[in-house]
Amino acid sequence: MTTGEESGVARPDALPAEAPVVHRNLRVRVGARELTTLTHDHLNYWLSLLRYVRGGPFMTVARADDGRGAFIQVYRDSDTDYALEVHSGAAGAGYLAATLHDVQEVGQLIWDWLENDRQRLDAIPWKQHPLP
Repeated sequence: MTTGEESGVARPDALPAEAPVVHRNLRVRVGARELTTLTHDHLNYWLSLLRYVRGGPFMTVARADDGRGAFIQVYRDSDTDYALEVHSGAAGAGYLAATLHDVQEVGQLIWDWLENDRQRLDAIPWKQHPLP
């Protein structure tokens, strides 16, 4: 059964098999724009627009309720280079950085960070940087 047939547009009346995961209560900054929620699709959408965003080609994602100040961010250096950084928020810990060349991989790593899934993150050849 579908709804909307009376308007000439057939739409299924069933929900998708799996509802998307939504991360809420975030502090997301994409250039000059600030967001509070992300789905996997929205994350990839914003990453695809980094070259066009007002305020710079970067995206920062943090949990608003994280008292440590941990966050992950990406800066689009060129058409093919994405500088990804992971900041733990621990005092004096510095941060981890890597340059990646695939925006889909960047999106998956940011999503893994949101999901607290370290498997792919731990496989990246990170460089440790001290805080300035």
